[in-house]
Amino acid sequence: MDNNAQNCLRNALDQMVTNPLLGALPPMLDPLNLAKELRYRPITPEHIRAIPMAERHHLSNQYRRIFIPNSLTLDIAYCFQRMLQDGLSQRDPRQNLSRKFIYQSGQQVGAAMDKVAWWPSFASGMVIEGISGVGKSQVIDRTLSLFPQVIEHGKNEACGWLQLKQLVWLKVHMSSDGSRGGFLLNGLMALDEALQTDYASQYKGVRWTVEKLLVVFLHLLAVHRCGVLIIEEAQETNLNLTPFARDFINFFLRVLNWGIPTVLIGNPLAFSNLRAHSQDVDRFSDSGWFQLEPEMDPTSEHWQKGLIPGLWLPTLLDNPDATYTQFSDHPLDSTLHGFIWRRTAGFPRYICRLRRAVQEFALRSKATQVTPAMIDEVYRTSAKMVPLHARIEAFVNKDWRALNQFLDISEDHYRRLWSPAGKTTSEDLSQHQVDRSSVPKPITTKAKKSKSRLAAKPRATKANPTPPSQFSPEDIRSKEFQENMVNQMTKGVNLTI
Repeated sequence: MDNNAQNCLRNALDQMVTNPLLGALPPMLDPLNLAKELRYRPITPEHIRAIPMAERHHLSNQYRRIFIPNSLTLDIAYCFQRMLQDGLSQRDPRQNLSRKFIYQSGQQVGAAMDKVAWWPSFASGMVIEGISGVGKSQVIDRTLSLFPQVIEHGKNEACGWLQLKQLVWLKVHMSSDGSRGGFLLNGLMALDEALQTDYASQYKGVRWTVEKLLVVFLHLLAVHRCGVLIIEEAQETNLNLTPFARDFINFFLRVLNWGIPTVLIGNPLAFSNLRAHSQDVDRFSDSGWFQLEPEMDPTSEHWQKGLIPGLWLPTLLDNPDATYTQFSDHPLDSTLHGFIWRRTAGFPRYICRLRRAVQEFALRSKATQVTPAMIDEVYRTSAKMVPLHARIEAFVNKDWRALNQFLDISEDHYRRLWSPAGKTTSEDLSQHQVDRSSVPKPITTKAKKSKSRLAAKPRATKANPTPPSQFSPEDIRSKEFQENMVNQMTKGVNLTI
């Protein structure tokens, strides 16, 4: 490497280290240390012993906070911290171009979105998709917990401000009615809550049309140097089937164009419109396009050494669960990990819900420990679990036909996933048609057409930023790395109950 190139790289690194927007952030973590920071287990024997038995039922919601990372969620968190660091590095407020951009952005306030020119660059995007219950929101919430949301800066002449409330991240929920006005109201209210401002009141009234408010929202994100914008609860009904579906995608592209990294989180059916445009896929997958699934295999390492000891075994009782013995003649009931998987289908949310329900039942009945018979009774009779039976049984049996009753699950995706080599026989399709006709739940033609379009679209491949030289994405997903991480984080855990 010649001296000029080496000096340029050195200067770039020095600029990053001294960038005021990065100064108050925690440092980038390598995958192993990131996994340790992400892992969260509040329910331990030491913690529980200090709580009187009569008060322990108040702690059942703590199961929702337990987080056990695996290679995929670790990859998401790693790429998130990378996109945050890179996005703020590119907007160094000491640079003339960055200061000029804030001024130019302010000049656009009052103009309609369709009158605003596109800037010459784009920030990175990320998509996290998955059906309900797989932990999409939990992984991003746990990642966000490692960062402050707001950093207050004093006077800085080099940056040109007297004071600044830096917005490290902002999470905005899609509007339930699928309208852009509803989304903008959510966004302004989220800004006010984080920054203690009154933007929602300041920009209300007939003068501020939706098209003008879109520009206002972008400018406010830019002024507060928003590190990452997270869009939550993207569903087919609010991002794909609404009259403004394409307008929403264009607005999110505008956010990227304003230099603000953006994460879209939602149901896979919500993104068929986005998948239809290759350039959009390129931009929104720059920091990764991730698909979360339930744990499909009860013999997998993450299930047996991660979720079972980390999420299932913690108890609010004084005694650990009773020693497990074969519960029934069903093959899956011969081991603890199979027994729990059969009643949760590997969905993190359902493991959490069943465990909470079991603990509440045990505390109410003044039981001294949890037994397999108690777990089975709660699964079969609890009002919290009965509504999930159809979904759980469909996934346990890998019955893609049974998924037809759920409008927010693509049976075509799981047909391809579960059929041998992705093949489906004419008999399968014929049977599928018979099963569909017997489902009493009405399904609109529009929604079903959207599902068909989704099935026909190729899935986007994940594009990962370059990690540090010590670990690559392949390292993170490698069996050796996962084994080392599991061994360090589950050492001494007994899997028998």
